Amino acid sequence: MFEKIKQSKFVIKEIFKKDNYLILFLVVSIIIFIIFYFLTLATTTDQSLSIFIMMNGFWYMLSTFFLLGIAAVLFGLYVMLLIFKIKNKTKNLKRKVSGLFGASGLITGLFSAGCPMCGGFLFGIFGAPLALFFLPFKGLELRVLAILLLSLSVYLISRSLVECHINLKSK
Repeated sequence: MFEKIKQSKFVIKEIFKKDNYLILFLVVSIIIFIIFYFLTLATTTDQSLSIFIMMNGFWYMLSTFFLLGIAAVLFGLYVMLLIFKIKNKTKNLKRKVSGLFGASGLITGLFSAGCPMCGGFLFGIFGAPLALFFLPFKGLELRVLAILLLSLSVYLISRSLVECHINLKSK
């Protein structure tokens, strides 16, 4: 198992060295984090971070944005690997599975972005704006679930690249 993880890390490092993949990763990660940030503060008065801290506490705010940051980085990594895989026209059955986990992780992350006191923006669309407030950890468990799903997705797609014996020295 650890050998497979090492191989996946190697594939990711090699892809980072290629043209524009690092930029793609950074751009996607930053855009997703900005979306998470705005969705988290969307229902807070004046979209104010200071009011969010007053209502939920400093440590909750710190853990919220830390977990959303990790989810954004993992989604950026997933998109980078997916585009690399598509450009190299690799075929593998795990592609559909990793796509399912990647989409599930992003959707879970989007639903977890919100203020438990003011209401989650996306939960409000479905008529349950205070849904995060009723969860035991006020939505942090959804953020952790998003990270787990995205981690699994990144692992599966990187494993499929290892199994397809992608020539990482070209392109």
